[in-house]
Order: sequence, then structure tokens, then C-alpha cells
Amino acid sequence: MVDNVSSRILELVDKIYYHKRKYYQGTPEISDVEFDRLESELRSLDPSHPVLSYVGSDTAFESTKVEHSVPMLSLEKTYDREDLLDWIGDKSVVGTIKIDGNSLGLKYEDGKFIFAATRGNGQVGEDVTDKVAWIGSVPKTIKLEDKDHESIIEVRGELCCKRADFQKLADEMVELGMPRPVSSRNIVAGLLGRKNYMELMRYTSFYAFDVLGIEFSSEIDKFLWCRKQGFLIPDPCLLETKEEVEAFTDSVIQNDFSYLRRGLNESGLDIDPTDNSKFVEYDGVVFCYSDLSLRQMGSTQHHPRYKLAFKWQGESAVSKIVGINWDVSRYGVLTPVIVIEPVWLSGASITNVTMHNASYIKEHNIKVGDMVEIIRSGEVIPKFLRVVHSQEGSYIFPTQCPSCGSVPEYDGVRLKCINENCPSKHGKGILNWIQAVGIEDLSEKRLNYLIDSGLVSGIEDLYKLTVEDLLKLPLTKDKMATKLYQNIQASKNISLSSFLTGIGIEGMGEGSWDKVIKLYPSLDKIRQCSIEELVMVEGIAETTASYIREGLENNKDLIDKLLDLGVVPSVSVREETGVADKKTFVITGSLSKPRSKVEQDIKAKGGSLSSSVSKNTFAVVTNDPDTTSSKMKKARELGIPVWSEKDLYNYLGN
Repeated sequence: MVDNVSSRILELVDKIYYHKRKYYQGTPEISDVEFDRLESELRSLDPSHPVLSYVGSDTAFESTKVEHSVPMLSLEKTYDREDLLDWIGDKSVVGTIKIDGNSLGLKYEDGKFIFAATRGNGQVGEDVTDKVAWIGSVPKTIKLEDKDHESIIEVRGELCCKRADFQKLADEMVELGMPRPVSSRNIVAGLLGRKNYMELMRYTSFYAFDVLGIEFSSEIDKFLWCRKQGFLIPDPCLLETKEEVEAFTDSVIQNDFSYLRRGLNESGLDIDPTDNSKFVEYDGVVFCYSDLSLRQMGSTQHHPRYKLAFKWQGESAVSKIVGINWDVSRYGVLTPVIVIEPVWLSGASITNVTMHNASYIKEHNIKVGDMVEIIRSGEVIPKFLRVVHSQEGSYIFPTQCPSCGSVPEYDGVRLKCINENCPSKHGKGILNWIQAVGIEDLSEKRLNYLIDSGLVSGIEDLYKLTVEDLLKLPLTKDKMATKLYQNIQASKNISLSSFLTGIGIEGMGEGSWDKVIKLYPSLDKIRQCSIEELVMVEGIAETTASYIREGLENNKDLIDKLLDLGVVPSVSVREETGVADKKTFVITGSLSKPRSKVEQDIKAKGGSLSSSVSKNTFAVVTNDPDTTSSKMKKARELGIPVWSEKDLYNYLGN
């Protein structure tokens, strides 16, 4: 038995060392989940084996070796949520996405960039100063006034290649006669190891997460400093309770960054997570104690004790692609959905996997017939991991919009239909309005019938419908037709943020509109805002400001028509605090008031809304407590309180 254990340890050590070398050379052969399983098994058999503390590999090229003044360590990780919460205890933490790249240390002397090194084995790295000089996101100077600091400052972070930049990089490498790289996850190590073509480093991005040589009051204060110096940062979020930690973690797992965006705003960081979280590869989240005095806890040879990475170990499977469908959004963006032979993951049969955008198809050379690995973590939407076996040939983009037949345009990231009369853009735009303003009972199926029958061709047509028009809907009697008519008419009195969200302007959700309204509290003022005025709003970058201006101009006639038809958008002043402060509600089923009005009242008392029930839900609001909807089933499973509309308003104090 002992011999068997010893033999297995030797086998695991050989495998782990081999795969670490392959990973750091940019040519990994197994997934992160498979590698973590090997480490977990060895840790159970020989927890002190030095290979577990080995955080780098010798590089395959000759370069100047440099010793780190402070070891550049790896991170301890856990897949167990309870372990994470036990480690946090009653402390506040800062959470960030865990960017999947290569760690670097950048040194500045008297504010000027002088040196860069890789992590290497944690103690000794490689001098890559000449390569890092090509990276546009690395500031060449920093300002050091108003802080106690040493003469040499070191900024540490992660170097990665964004998905959009990867496409440009891959094309240029092919033009230079080099093999097309396989994945943006692994190309960075390859570029750092090259002796030539250092200019290709301009396609990489550096995200700062630590600073040595300056005293800060908190972890968020450190990130604020990095942001002000011009560094990209990995979306930090201050979390003061275990409930907030769980909400943040669930948000990232489900690729829903609304909670993260809120955390950024409350921390005073003018960042749009769509610029980072959706366009870089990440493989978990990292938590660090907010109180920097806790760094006195020190480190092991492998990792600091004040940081912990949380990863979600999902169930994965390999399947064959049998088709690729392209879904057209209300903005005209064609999103690929790969159709696979059915596989069973986490208790569900999976047949469809949504890819990020067209560039993902190009990056991975996705084709019908390819064998791909997918993962489903935390019982949420399945995600594509990698191509296991690629068929011969190249990817193919659709030459026609599947909705209108017009020729789509590729901008290097997205495939987009530019036909303003595209039916999908119109239909989903109208559906977005219905959902934003809360028109109950007007389902997508009913809307499609109204569109197909010619009764509705734009948002404004909803307010021209009569009871007689609605009686033409299949299986609709007088009572339902009258109710639909009343619900549509009730949606004329809505909040300004719901109105603007319903219009549908790219990059803007209701939370973002709330911030704009806070600074420019009327529709007329917002319509008159210039790009320069819009960028003064917290969290609105110049690109988003351009989208707002263009969107308001393109929808000028629609806005005027809605106002003429009696739609009245009003400004609701949200209280800074209230009885519902930091509490999340879920509404399901019909209410006596328009849903948009109920949501507005919850927000006015400091609460927020969610479309799904989770542990972090404060209460589910419904007038039909006996319903068997999926939201109610989840609420019963988790023991979430179920309130009537009357219960809600008693709580809100109205």
C-alpha cells in the first residue's frame, strides 16, 4: 500500500511539473480544472511536496535573470464557498476578477519607468524591460506627490491579451510568417519568450493589482491610486459582508456584472466593467483583506495569507458541433450559438452554447464537426472551454443577416447588421421597451403576432392599439384584451430611467441612466447634453458618451412620438438610504400597479431589483403566492420570504 502511494506521488509530481512548464511556455496541454485536480490529489497525499510551491518554470530562452526584492508569489485557491467564507470571517475584503495571464513587476525610479520582470519561479524572474516598453497600457511616468513613498516604486499586475487585440495580433503573426496562435490565454507567455518581433507586445494589456513602496490606508485606496496613475485595474469591489461576497461571486460566475458595476461606483472608481470583465479571459475571483495592516499575517513560500482565489469547479464534457446559429440583438449584433450533440452536465441536457461574439469564432477557428469541451459551473449557463479536435478548414462567417438578408459588417470583434429596418432589431427593440417599462401580460409571443399582423411596427404603435385590435390575438377574450389595453396605457407614466432604458441605447442600462439623471435631471437636459458634458457623469467614458449622443439623435423621432402619445417620463429622486437600503427584491406575476411603478418605489427606498432568485434575495413579491413559477420554486427551496404587494408597501412605509 505504501509503495502504491509513493508511486502515485512520483507520478503526480512528474505530471504537475511537466504541465507547469508547458503552461508557462505558453503551450498548455490540459485544462485548468484537470491541472487543479492533479494538485489537489498530490496535496492530499503529500501536502508539503515542494512542487506544490513551484510557481513558475525555467524559460526556454536566454535572458537576464533578476531576483525579486520581495518574492512574487502565487495564490492559494479554494473551490469551496464555505472555506472562502470561513477565511473571510468578519473582515471586509476587496474582490476582483482573476485575470488569466502572466504576472509582471514594473519598477519606477523617481516616477520614471526603469525596469520590468516576469514572476519566473517567484524568487527569480526574467528581465523583459525592452518588451514591456511596447505596451501602451503601461504608464512611462507616475506622479508621486502627496504620498509617503520610497525612491523606487514597484507596481505588480497581470499581463494579458484582450480578445479583440488577439485577433489583430493573430493576423499580424500570420503576415509575418508565424503560426496562427491558438488562444489569447497562452499567447502572452510566448511573446515574453521571443527574442524578436518585440513590437507584437503592443497587443497586450497590463492590469495592476499591487504596489510596493507606498503606504496606503486600504486596498481600495491602492486601486484608486493605480487608476489615477493611468493603470488598468481588474474591477475591484469593496465587500463588507458575507452576503455581499456571495452576491459578488455569483455575479461573476453568471457573467452578470451588474453587482460588480454597483461596487465600482460605490468605491469611487470610474470604470465600466464591460471594458474589462467581458473582454479579458478570467478564471475565478481574488479576495484580499481590505485592511492593509493584515498583511502582517505574512506569507508561506507559495502564497500570501491575506489573499485567496476562489474558483468554481464545474463539470465539463466533450461534444461535437453539429451547427452554428447566429442570433441578432436589438442593436444588430450577430451573436454565435454553437449547437452540439446533447451532453448531460450538472443535471441538465446541454445542446446550445452561446459564444461571446464573432471574434470568438475566428479566434478558435470554430467549425461544424469540431470536438469542443464545455463546462457548466454553479448550475448556470454552459461556457465554451476549448477546441479538443479541429476539423480541417477555416471558420465561416455568415454572408447574410439571418433576419433580413443584408450583408453584415465585421469590425474586428463583432459581426453587425447595419440595416435599420432589420425585423430582429425592431422586434427585440419593442420587446426591450415592454420589459423596461413593465407592460404585464404582453409576452414575446403576443408581440410577434402583433408585428406579423401589421398592427405594430414600432414602439409608438403599442400606444395606438385598441381593445378591438388586441381581440385579434389568438385565444384572447374580452377580459384579457381589456387587461392588456389597460396595462399598456398604465405604462405611459414611468420613470425617466425606465423610459431611456426602454428606448435602448447601446452600453446603457437603468443603473447608468440613474447616474446621468442625477446630474441632468430632465429629459430635455439629457437630450441637449454634449459628449463633453456626458463624460462628467461618474462611470461614463467617452465611448459610451458617443453612444448616448448617437442613440438620442437616432431615436429623436421615436421620443417625440411617444411624448405626443401621452407617455410621461418623470424623475424619481432616489434616497441615499432607506428601509430597503442594499436589499434585493424579485417581482413575479401580475401586480395591481404597473411593475415599473413598483420597481421605482423600491428603488426610492434604497432597494434594488433582480430577475432571478438567489440566497441574496431579501423577498419575492407576488400577488399569487400559490404559483408554481420557477422563481417561486427557488424561493421555497431557499426559504426566501414571499410578500404580497400589500406586504411590500407596508414595509416601504407607504
